[in-house]
Amino acid sequence: MKKFLVLLFLIIVGCGYTTRGFVYTQSTIIIKPVINNIDISSENRKYSDYTSFPILIENRLTNEIVSKFNIEGNLKVVSEDPNALVLVCTVNDYSRDTLRYNNADEVDEQRLRLNTHIKLTDGDGKILQEKSVSGEATYYLEDPNTNSNDGVVVRRSESAAQLDLIDDTARRICEAVTEEW
Repeated sequence: MKKFLVLLFLIIVGCGYTTRGFVYTQSTIIIKPVINNIDISSENRKYSDYTSFPILIENRLTNEIVSKFNIEGNLKVVSEDPNALVLVCTVNDYSRDTLRYNNADEVDEQRLRLNTHIKLTDGDGKILQEKSVSGEATYYLEDPNTNSNDGVVVRRSESAAQLDLIDDTARRICEAVTEEW
């Protein structure tokens, strides 16, 4: 019985799953302000059904990326260090897609998607990683748990869903840099 308990203890203590695939020798990172490459005056945008565009999304994404790296903790965010990694991120597209219609052919659920491109370089400018990263968030225009007969409709705005979108995109960017799968 003692051997069983000792073995059980060792298995529980010894099985430490981690996603730390950290491969960089540097311990600091400089996060450049996110660049917004979305052309809202293009021909495609002019006739789209957008009711809103995320104003200053690049600033909010920059702040959230810094926050995610601070929470993750493998890389310390600094403003200057000649040996630090440098992360450059550009926002290339913001889209809103319909996922579901209700019985009256009105939009019930939508997905927001933010497409970005990241480039990670070392202090000498050598590219260590370059890839596209997308974040997304879905939201209901009406609460799906409400009964249409009771007259109570809970709506969620697109701007509220944008906060989830920015959070998801920043999380995915942080994971792309710090985890090697």
